[in-house]
Amino acid sequence: MRKKFRKLLSATLIVGTLTFAPEICGVENFPVACAEVKMYTAMGADYGNELESQDIVKLRARDKAIKNAVKQAGVYLKTYSRSVNSELTDDEVLAITSNSYELVGEVQYNRVTKQVTDQIILIVWEATVNVNVDDGEISKWFKRDDRDRSTLISQTRESQVAAEENDRKVEDLRKRAANVSDDAGRAQLQAEFKTADNEFLSNQKVEEGTRLAYQQKFDEAIQLYTEAIDLKPDNAEAYNMRGNIRNSVALTKILVDKNVPEGKRLRKQALDDLNRAIQLKPDYSEAYGNRGFVYYMAKDYSAAIKDFDRAIQFDPHNAQNYIYRSLYWRFVAKDNGRALADLNKAVELEPTAHAYMNRAGFYRLDLKNFSAAIDDYTRAIELETFEYMIGYYYYSRAECYQNLQRYNEAIDDYTRAIELMTRDDNFKKLIPFAYMKRGKCYEALGDNAKAQADMKKYNELK
Repeated sequence: MRKKFRKLLSATLIVGTLTFAPEICGVENFPVACAEVKMYTAMGADYGNELESQDIVKLRARDKAIKNAVKQAGVYLKTYSRSVNSELTDDEVLAITSNSYELVGEVQYNRVTKQVTDQIILIVWEATVNVNVDDGEISKWFKRDDRDRSTLISQTRESQVAAEENDRKVEDLRKRAANVSDDAGRAQLQAEFKTADNEFLSNQKVEEGTRLAYQQKFDEAIQLYTEAIDLKPDNAEAYNMRGNIRNSVALTKILVDKNVPEGKRLRKQALDDLNRAIQLKPDYSEAYGNRGFVYYMAKDYSAAIKDFDRAIQFDPHNAQNYIYRSLYWRFVAKDNGRALADLNKAVELEPTAHAYMNRAGFYRLDLKNFSAAIDDYTRAIELETFEYMIGYYYYSRAECYQNLQRYNEAIDDYTRAIELMTRDDNFKKLIPFAYMKRGKCYEALGDNAKAQADMKKYNELK
């Protein structure tokens, strides 16, 4: 489904782009040994009193052990990424390791008890885990589109914050437990521990759901988010994540599978989820952006622009929301000034191939400013690593050269575009037109033999 969704994004004005890093083994850009799977061993400990569920305390110890192992993997992965000329940020490292690790074997537990008072006994659980992390995840990370990477980073960070908040809540309850002596107080604390435990389990489901989404196992991810909501009905993050995935699946159903009724059903479910996330967390920027995109694709433009505005209001540093809003200014409001302002802001915040490509398209198609478009496509070509996207940029830049009657440069770009786009299904339908347009350039230069050959190829492929 991932490949189908890539086609979908290409068909919808390429709101999101896809990036690719070549496999590490035997590639000139990566003059190091082949990537390998490495095992990391770590221990985590947690303690509880007799008012708590010891099964949950064990799970907390296991979670801490996994996070410690993942942290070790992150230190290595950060160093390794530098050696392959593809240095990752700390946020990227955390997103990769947290979502790609593999637990190896059984968790080993050790139980220690400690008498604190006549009524309070602390039970300490130590957990030891082995996890595998594949260095090749660096390459896989760069195959993801910009929006996908941004979402995974945001969701991983949200999960980390939620876990830290839950830890603080439990520690506060444990401090109170050390000073309670009456039965009523103990019963109250037991109930509060139960609520905190359900929150912990809900957060665990969200983390696992994100890991499944990372692997493109969308149905399983939706199920995990649903279980997270069952455990904690006010889990705004779970609603947002489930809504976002449902919308992605809905778009595929509508635009790729042509199953419009099923797509509309999933879109309604996505809206329900995102509405609930915002109701629970009124300043939830990511949920507003996600909901705005649902509205935009459903052609409810007045609702979409309101949500894009709110998303930017609550998080003015998210480049993708500016790109989303620029679509409204371009195609609905026909306000080129505001569209360019948003695209400029996106490039300023995140000068990626994705951002440059979107602005280049605006210069080329809306403003007919072909020189500016050429500059942006050139930057996109320099920054992009996914071959078929590079091929698309060459094709688009060639059109700009052709419009400026710079025919030799256009021919070079069409030639490169044909070579690269042939290697992937996403833009193969453009290849006949690349031949036809290159033929027009040859004709303008008086090379009729090459012009006729290209037109013949165009007719064959068309």
